[in-house]
Parts: sequence; C-alpha cells; structure tokens
Amino acid sequence: MNETTRPGAYGHFSDDGREYVITDPRTPRPWVNVVANPRAGFVVSQTGSGFSFLENSQLAVVTRWQQDLVEDVSGKFLYVKDTDGGEVWSLSPAPVWAPFDSFACRHGFGYTTFETARSGIEAAWTLFCHAEDAVEIWRVTLRNTSDRPRRLRLFGYLEWCCGVTPAPRREFGKLFLETKFDGALRAIVARNHMWEVPSERFGHWNTSFPYVSVFSTSDEVVSAQGDKAAFIGRYGSLRAPAGVLGPGSAAAFGRHEDPIAALEIEVLLAPGESRALGFTLATSESEEAAVALGARFTADQESRRALEDVSAGWRARLAAHRMETPDHVFDTVVNDWARYQAIAARLWGRCGYYQQSGAFGFRDQLQDSQVWLTIEPAKCREQIRLHARHQFRDGSVYHWWHPLTEQGLVTKMTDDLLWLAFVSASYIKETGDFSILGDETPFLDEEGSFPLTEHVGRAFRRVFSRMSPRGIPLIGAGDWNDGLSAVGLLEKGESVWLGQFLSGLLGDWSEIYRRTGAAALADDFAGRRVALVAALNTHGWDGGWYRRGTLDDGSVLGSAENRVGKIFLNPQTWAILNDVAPPDRAAACLAAIKEHLVTEAGSLLLAPAFDRPVPEIGYITRYAPGLRENGGVYTHAATWAIAAAAKAKDAALVEKLLVAIHPANKDPERYWAEPYVLPGNVDGPASPHHGRAGWTWYTGSAAWLHRVVSEWVFGVRPGWDGLTIDPCLPPSWNRARMVRPWRGATLEIDIARGVPAGGGAVSVSVDGHPLATNVLAPPVGPARTLEVAVTVR
Repeated sequence: MNETTRPGAYGHFSDDGREYVITDPRTPRPWVNVVANPRAGFVVSQTGSGFSFLENSQLAVVTRWQQDLVEDVSGKFLYVKDTDGGEVWSLSPAPVWAPFDSFACRHGFGYTTFETARSGIEAAWTLFCHAEDAVEIWRVTLRNTSDRPRRLRLFGYLEWCCGVTPAPRREFGKLFLETKFDGALRAIVARNHMWEVPSERFGHWNTSFPYVSVFSTSDEVVSAQGDKAAFIGRYGSLRAPAGVLGPGSAAAFGRHEDPIAALEIEVLLAPGESRALGFTLATSESEEAAVALGARFTADQESRRALEDVSAGWRARLAAHRMETPDHVFDTVVNDWARYQAIAARLWGRCGYYQQSGAFGFRDQLQDSQVWLTIEPAKCREQIRLHARHQFRDGSVYHWWHPLTEQGLVTKMTDDLLWLAFVSASYIKETGDFSILGDETPFLDEEGSFPLTEHVGRAFRRVFSRMSPRGIPLIGAGDWNDGLSAVGLLEKGESVWLGQFLSGLLGDWSEIYRRTGAAALADDFAGRRVALVAALNTHGWDGGWYRRGTLDDGSVLGSAENRVGKIFLNPQTWAILNDVAPPDRAAACLAAIKEHLVTEAGSLLLAPAFDRPVPEIGYITRYAPGLRENGGVYTHAATWAIAAAAKAKDAALVEKLLVAIHPANKDPERYWAEPYVLPGNVDGPASPHHGRAGWTWYTGSAAWLHRVVSEWVFGVRPGWDGLTIDPCLPPSWNRARMVRPWRGATLEIDIARGVPAGGGAVSVSVDGHPLATNVLAPPVGPARTLEVAVTVR
C-alpha cells in the first residue's frame, strides 16, 4: 500500500498532500477540481475547461459548458497575445494547446492554480470561490523573464448560460439572454429573461432567471466583446479566435447577439517585472450588488485576503479527526481529499464532471452529511432538519428535490425515508445529544411543525405497512439500488437487503426509545427486529449466501439458480454488519464475497453481470456488462465491504479491499480517473476495460470511506455506552494513530500490534490506566486531551 506515483504518471501530490500537481496536461481523461462554498462554485479540469454555478449546479449555471470528456475544450479561458510578435497562447492548456516550456496544474482545497512558462513569460492563474459570497475570483500574475520589454494583451473569455443545464437547445436559449458592457466599471453584465423552470402562476418558459451575473477585471479594458461569432470569427474556433489573432469585430452587446463575455486588457512588462491582475465572476439578485461584489475582489489585496481565508477555512475544517497509517498517501486521500470531496462536491456543489445534479437526494446528502459528525456535528444536525422538511405526512419523501424551485421527484423507492432514522441515530451515538429528537420541522403537506421523533416514526410506519406476507419489506421501484427500478412496481417484490438495513434500525431505535422513556415502542421495535431477522433467514437464505430479493412474480433475484445476477454484494455485507446472519452464515457470506465478488479492482456489486435487458428487473440490466451497478465495482457499496471484512476480522481481506479502493495506487493508463479522489464506479471483469474508473467526485463513497476506515479498520466506533475500540489492522500495518474529537475531549489514540499477533484480543489504557473493557466511557469534566493506548494481540 506504499506505492505513490508511478514512473510515467501525470502528476503527484505535493509534499504536504494538500495539492495534487498535474505536470502533463494530457491525462487519460479530465482530472478536475470541484471548488465550492455553500452558495456557489465551479468545476475546472487540468485543461482549464469547466463551468460555474450558483445555489444549484443544474438549475442556476452561470457559464455554458459542453460535457465532452474526450475533447474537453469548453469553459472559461485566459488568452495571452504578444503584441510585438503576434504569438498567442492560453494560460491553461485549453483552448489553444500551445506547448509550454513548463506546466503545472495545482488542484488544491478550494482553488486551482495553473503555472506556466512560455516565450519568456511566466504566469500563475489561480481560480477560487470566496469562502461565503457568490463570487469566483481569478488571481493572475505575469512575469517577464526575458531581457526585453514585453507588450502583452490578456483576454478573459466565457460563454453565458444563466439558467438550466444541460441546455441542448442553445439556439433557442440565447434568444432570451441580454448583455451589456460598462467601460467605467470594467464589467460585462448578463441576465436571462427566460428561466427554463415552470412558474406556478405563469406557466412554462415564463419566468426570469432570478440572478444577474457580472464579469469584471482589475485593469482598464482595451476592448470588450459580447458576441461569440464576432469573437471567434465565422466558422472559427476557441483554439484560434479571430478576436485574439487580429483586431476583431465591433463590440456587440444587447439582446440580439450570441452572448459571451470577452475582456481585453493591456499588460506592459519591463525585463524581470511582474504584474498582478484580477478577474471576477460575481452573481447576485441585482445588477448593483453583483457589480459591487465583483469590483471588490478584482483588487489584488482583497483577492489575496480572500484566498488566504479560503485556505485557512479548509485547514481548520480538516484538522480534526485525522488518521495516520504506514501509507502516507493513503492518509492524504482519506483524511483530506475524501472529506474535501464529500463536502465540496457532494454537499455544497452537488456535481462533478460526470453529473451536474444540483439537487439534494434524500438518501444521498443525508449519508454525505456524516462527514460532519466528528468535526462539526451541528452541520449534520442541520442536514437532518433539512431532509425532515422534505417528507410528506404519510412518511414518504422526495427521492430528490431542487433548491431554488423546490421541485421534487416522488417515487416508489423504499429505502430513502429510512436514512433519516439511520443518520439521526448516528448523530445521537456520536454526540450523546438526544435533544435532536425534539427538533421541529413541518411536513410538506401538513400544517404545523413536528418533532424529529414524529418524522422518523411516520417513516417507520410507512415501511411497516409495506411488508410482504412473508414479513420482508417490499422493494418498490428500487431500494438503495436505483437500477432495480422494476423489481417491485406491482408492490409484490421483496428486498432482502432492505430487511437487513431495517433490522439494524429497529435495534438502534429500540435503544433510543428505551433511553427516552418510550418503553412500549422500545419493546415493539425489539420484537419486530426478532421477527424480521427470522423471516430473512427463513426466506432470504439461498444456501451459500443471502438472496437480493424477489420480483413481483415471485421469482428470486441473487440466487444460485439465476444464470446472471447470482449474487449481490449488499445482502452479504449488511447481513454481517447488522447481525442478521448467525456466525456460520456470516462466515459463508464472507467466503462467497471472496469467491464471487472480490477482484483486484474491488468488490463487485453483483456477479455475473446481466448481458441483456430484463424489463422486469430494471435499468440496471441495460448497462453494458461490467459497467457501474451491472457487475462493476460500485465504490459506495465497496466501502461497506471493507466494514464487513473488518467486523469479521478478516484482516487480509481488509487490506486487499483498501488497496483496491486506493485511487493513487493505480496505473493511470488503465484507471483513467483522478488519483486523488474516489470514483463512483470501476469497470468489472465483464468489461474489456476492467479496472477503468469513472463518475468521480459525485459519489457517496467519499464520506463513507473516511467513516469506514475510522470506525471499522481503526475500530474506533461510537455506541450507546461509549466509544468501542476494536481495530482490524491490515497485516502490513504494525501501528496506526488517530486524533479524534469525542464529546468535548480530544483523543490521541495509538494502536500497536502486540506479540503474539493474530488473536484479536484488544487491551486499552487511558492516560496510562488500563481499562477493564475496550469501551471508553464518555468523558466528564472540562475539555482535555486523553492519551489512549491500544494493543491488538
């Protein structure tokens, strides 16, 4: 697990791990950064391509972007022109793709910097978002390293969207955009008179985009252009735009052009001289506010301070709860990049290069919010409240909903509503704070506000009303796996996995009810758990593993009798995690995982892959074999396999799965994806590209990987009576360390492998005093640091 960058790779981590430095821009696929604050953000690849958004990365996209991961030439760019010699290049590889004397793209936490040198000009272009405000800031430094004066022109370019994406009707959409240029303000202003979302009062295509965007610069503008054809030339391209190569056409702004923003400024540099310049892309509810916001941060001092604030914010955010293993690159991924990914891409931006979602998924962002549990639990609580507000009075919930419009999708998905109970229980176990149960929020379709216990209770009651005659939950239009979209549309198909998930929740909430004085509910849930576990073991066991479920016609899914889709990962892992499987069956589940599902790329979601569409099962069967859920490694579920292996104390399997999920531990030509964040999926053996990753950034695996490594590999797991410490270290680890907040205290945990090793016995001491058990009671008294020594034998 100690491999880092292989020879011939495209980049490396910085010494402190806080940047990934790409030194060869021709990566197998775009390697991007998702930069966001809670209100706004952008995505940028190592080529310079990408897009910007506000509040919602699908419904409120500021700049147009064409999703094409092969060409990757659509985005916001800076051109440089040598006025004397006529040479033109861009400060990122795209769109000109002129060769550089040196190149580095530094993706960091909250920013990306392009460092280039060409023809005696060194340049640094840093893009970042303000920590709070809806403004994207570009800091540019140009330095003349030649021995002669240089006269340069710098062109900032972007194409407006100001609305919904993807927007395939480009020629239609541009009919509603309006732009103007104000030379005194050094700014181009854009607004959209038609926002492609329905208005409840005025119907479709009959409401304005509620924001105004402004592209500004720090220096006097030599020329400005608002029309794409005028800028690139007739049948021209961004690679060699006429407006940069030559004098260009007359400025064209207003409501009758093809709306872009291009600002040209002059830069004069003596030999050895450097100049700092700035551009901003600001968005607000009014033109005046957007102009003022943009103008403020074109100034060098203000933008420098803003960048320092962003960097300090991420350092503070990621400083708590850190793990140290023998593999420092793995530590960087788990401690920093995975959590950055979960926060910036999943919770704030809700997007990546493969998907511009913008929406909150009821199950998705609830799970992602677990990243806050140990560092800022109030933010997890806030997320719980947000999701509770998107529940209906019958306990059902939106599968997803869009901020800004509150449009949501109601489906027959059967697991969404239960994640409210799961994350709420996780919050209580971590914090010990039962007061969250009294947090009041409304239902979507009922007057008044109700405590969280009522929201959770209604979710449970809805699930209880949707059980099969055999006592197993119905699967509906899919449970956790959306691709099983037709298995239970007639409300007859069963989900064994959902039963296993529910059984764990029944145990947790029985304990919550018992501790809050609701004895009758506690007994009822405990009894339901016993009955459910019995039903799952009677009807869900296939002989060597647990089935996935049944279809509406009663036929089985995930059984040895199936030609394809014989075995699914989740029913095996959750049978172990939630103690559904008795010991002999738990061992059989793990053996089946190792025999049928574990590959060098990770744990497959199912095997063998479906090789033809099966309408009665759902769209999962329509993926090509080995892709995504259809026989690929679905990284979200692969993290649960690590947890199950650790609970079963199969340390060798834990190590194998950690190596497989480690993105920096890959051959980039085979893997393709970014080596610093997690992908959503990796092709399985049924694909000719086994081991190729995709759908990076926008995956729930990021938050889960940190939690699984912390709670199951390190074994530091919050429970009802304290913090259980029960590690399952990979065989190659003889020592591991963790610093972790715990209810007001800071725990410095040192885990060492004792002699003889392999027995699994754990001894724990706190500040030199041995404990009688491996459960650390919640600390009392003032906040302090506790030294926890753990020995595993």
